[in-house]
Amino acid sequence: MKPPVIFIDDEKAIRDSLGQTLELEDYQVQLFPSARQALSVFDNQFPGVIITDINMPGMDGMTFLQQALAIDAELPVIMLTGHGDISTAVDAMRIGAYDFLEKPFSTEHLLDVVKRACDKRELVLENRELKRELASQSSPGPRILGNSLAIKQLRRSLYQLQEDESTVLLEGEEGTGKRLVAQFIHDHSPRQHLPLISLKCQDLSEQQFEELCFGDASHAGKWSEAQGSTLYLENIDRLAAVSQQRLLYQLTQQAQLTQPAAPANHNKTRLIVSSCRSLDTLTSQGQFSDGLFRHLKQCALSLPPLRERQEDIELLFQNFIRTAASRYNIEAPLLNAEQKSKLLAYDWPGNVRELRTVSERLVLLGNHFDQQQTFDLDAPLPSLSERVHQFEFTLISDALRRHNGRLKEVQAELALARKTLYDKMKKHGLDKQDFKE
Repeated sequence: MKPPVIFIDDEKAIRDSLGQTLELEDYQVQLFPSARQALSVFDNQFPGVIITDINMPGMDGMTFLQQALAIDAELPVIMLTGHGDISTAVDAMRIGAYDFLEKPFSTEHLLDVVKRACDKRELVLENRELKRELASQSSPGPRILGNSLAIKQLRRSLYQLQEDESTVLLEGEEGTGKRLVAQFIHDHSPRQHLPLISLKCQDLSEQQFEELCFGDASHAGKWSEAQGSTLYLENIDRLAAVSQQRLLYQLTQQAQLTQPAAPANHNKTRLIVSSCRSLDTLTSQGQFSDGLFRHLKQCALSLPPLRERQEDIELLFQNFIRTAASRYNIEAPLLNAEQKSKLLAYDWPGNVRELRTVSERLVLLGNHFDQQQTFDLDAPLPSLSERVHQFEFTLISDALRRHNGRLKEVQAELALARKTLYDKMKKHGLDKQDFKE
């Protein structure tokens, strides 16, 4: 399906004829007899083209053009004009119209102008998205990494939430990054100057949830603590039925205190909730409050499992490796072809969280630890003593390699006595000659 086209003309015969022509070319056409009606159906994210006649009763084409460009100065508006209106059409071009068509015009000419206008609109929206993404990914705080279509769509939705105060529902399997997305939403909202307040809902009794979330006579709860900020309720699907009704009551009370026509009230508590299970399914099964679900589903985002965004796996893995290596102050290991192949072949039931755990294991083990080791994704994590042993080996061998086996420089970097360094090298089977170039 091609982009949408809004067509405005007070003459029904012209509307029907040109509308049919565009529909036959697979455009999504909306027909309007007046310009004023059309103004309410598009915003600055409108992905298509607008075609309008100039001479119409009520709001004419020139007035419509000015108001449309006030919504988005880069909207492609094509003006239809009669022979006597050429000077007006030229004025329209000067104001910002994309092009004009002088009646009568051929079908081929109409379709050519519409196609070029659609192509330009697509480029404009793509450039805007790239600029937003660049600004977002270069700013402090969490980043939503990935090039898959699902992640691009998620980022696009998150950008649209930046000035929104709506309650947000995040749904996705364990380990898909719901906590990260909640932090991203908060950090890119007007509430970013205050910390995100969190509460895990699983395993909480009705009384525990009431005291922790809403407080009691002796202390304020998380809800009050998050006034002017954001409250993130994790695993809301695990809330007891009574607690669900209590939360719905609080949301209803807050909504009643907020006038719909008033500016956004940044002093109220903004809510983000997450669930590992489909609330729609749970509600249909009678396991979740219908009223609460109706409130939450108004702004719901779904986070894809890692197996459905395979093109992002290597990018994420390399990022986790660099982060872990930087934290431990060692050089990031390089993946070989076999390891890359196993990364892509694995199903990742633990999603991004499991991917991060495996990347940290690779950094701790290091490529020098055992040249015969296989990249065993199912192996249990090393014990604490094993991790300390592996980490010590990695640090010493990494220092030896960077200093080409010169022990004085290794001693200075690691702040080790000469005998201590020799003892540790002997324990790990390290020989300075193996590191000399």
